[in-house]
Amino acid sequence: MRFDGRVVIVTGAGRSLGREHALLFGRRGAKVVVNDLGAAIDGSDPSDSPAAEVVEAIRAEGGIAEADYNDVSTEAGVQALVGHAVSAFGGVDILVSNAGTIAYDCTPDKLHQELFDKQLSLMVSGVGLLVGAAWPHLLKSDAGRIVLTSSAGGVFGIPGSSTYGAAKGGVIGLLRCLAIDGEPHGIKINAICPLAMSRLFSGFSDNEAFNNWYANTARPEYVAPLVAYLSHPDCEPTGRVFSSGMGHVSEIFTGLTQGWKQPGHSIEDIRDNFSAITDRNNFSVPATALESTALMFADAPLA
Repeated sequence: MRFDGRVVIVTGAGRSLGREHALLFGRRGAKVVVNDLGAAIDGSDPSDSPAAEVVEAIRAEGGIAEADYNDVSTEAGVQALVGHAVSAFGGVDILVSNAGTIAYDCTPDKLHQELFDKQLSLMVSGVGLLVGAAWPHLLKSDAGRIVLTSSAGGVFGIPGSSTYGAAKGGVIGLLRCLAIDGEPHGIKINAICPLAMSRLFSGFSDNEAFNNWYANTARPEYVAPLVAYLSHPDCEPTGRVFSSGMGHVSEIFTGLTQGWKQPGHSIEDIRDNFSAITDRNNFSVPATALESTALMFADAPLA
């Protein structure tokens, strides 16, 4: 599967997951815009080196790439990034939003506004603004594709990381709505929940033996093929979320139990029918919020 002539933007592409995404696109013929601020996890000490080194690696293998150093947590930064891609390569066909950060030890008693602002600006509002900036160009593409990066922490939760979980959970909500908006135009949008060794994981464990094992087992290059497939014109699914790590790939979906219905029910009725409400033996997977209300409308009396 090739990407010859297609223009792809990869954010956070200077290291780990983003680096491997960019390298794979370059090997498969895409024109790659390698975006990375080159900063520390907390956003300090930006450097051109990470993005520049990835561009050099792509070009050394015969690929085409441009480095970009804009801050994708700001509206000005995402506008400049998209403008760079268009001026360098004439358009945008694929957008891979990978840039992210994390804050550990965010227990409820330690939460404060700055923590939320930093996480949400980069991984929710920044992502939405980036999609908005690229949207006119994706509409011009014959097969616009977007891959967002969420996390199992945003879907299932992770201890002491509620700000990160809130941001990554927000990516899922963003995905669902954007996919509905993109469907009439043939723009397919999906998300991944990757598991891979990266700087973000470095503060999770101080066990050197475990970290060495994890680095050798959860390689970021194992995730890149899924991202590339979801970015290909032949990939038709949209609005879906996929888990990938250590060579394993699966789909994460949101289901709705058949539940129980009795208009005018009481607190005690809820208690007495709670097993039916939570019975997961028979469930549906709604594609939209409207579909999720179908069981509520069923047998509803006419006005």
